[in-house]
Amino acid sequence: MGNQITRKRYPEAFYQKLGYLFYSVAKSDKKISPAELVALQQIIREDWLSLDDTIDAYGSDTAYQIHIIFDFLYEKDFYSESAYTIFSRYFKEHLALFSEDVIDRIIHSATRIADSLNGHNKSELQALTRLHMLIGKENHIV
Repeated sequence: MGNQITRKRYPEAFYQKLGYLFYSVAKSDKKISPAELVALQQIIREDWLSLDDTIDAYGSDTAYQIHIIFDFLYEKDFYSESAYTIFSRYFKEHLALFSEDVIDRIIHSATRIADSLNGHNKSELQALTRLHMLIGKENHIV
């Protein structure tokens, strides 16, 4: 066991705030398509389950908090702008959690959500641009 790699553990709130972000991208055009919901499920499995081994109080991988929050916001018809503001505030207050790897995962995930229906539209492109500017990736705008 001496060769185990120590991985950073991410708090439940981290994944919850990602749920706010991905919801804000999906809802930026005022609607959420079934394709975006399917994409979110794939994104969690492919991009976020491998980040750490943290489990929540119910024994599930904490990454599923992304989907739980997304669904909650969807049911409440939460405003895209408000969801983005919540993520933005969390990002600025917890910069140490956002390594280059995490930022790349966020960009990849947000872009996949925006592209999931028929490529991203003007509203989704604006949401992606704003995200890139927030996290310092403005030179990599899709």
